[in-house]
Amino acid sequence: MENACSNIITANPADVILLVFALIVLAVLVWCVWAFFYSVFLFIFSKWDDSKVKSAWNCIRYMIIWLFITVMILFIAPTILKVFWMKNYENYSAKYIFVKVGNIVNCVSTWIVKVITDYPNNNPFGDISDPYRPTQAIWSSSAGSTITVYQL
Repeated sequence: MENACSNIITANPADVILLVFALIVLAVLVWCVWAFFYSVFLFIFSKWDDSKVKSAWNCIRYMIIWLFITVMILFIAPTILKVFWMKNYENYSAKYIFVKVGNIVNCVSTWIVKVITDYPNNNPFGDISDPYRPTQAIWSSSAGSTITVYQL
């Protein structure tokens, strides 16, 4: 996970602006995907009730408006930063923002895969297939007999 997440936040302070732009784009994209599936769900189960159909159309309308605003900001951001005399304003173009979004998605997906694949090793409940597993031997004699505590 270190390798996948090492390029998200670096020692460069200018990376913070790029990270903020990337998080905004990622949030809008996630919201748009959710809004699309929510509107499809409303259309399917609306039974042509006017309020639900209107709500679904509004959801699609807001999704399109937010996508349009986000695309405009992506392409206008370097120009705005140029107006404010920011150095290296061309490093905040849509290409670099989407590369940062890809880095964030890669880091999160790597973390999720690691959590899922390491679950048997990091299971807080131990081996769940054996409910009467011994937890510790509390007494053992020289003859070889032991008393073992079982956790239920």
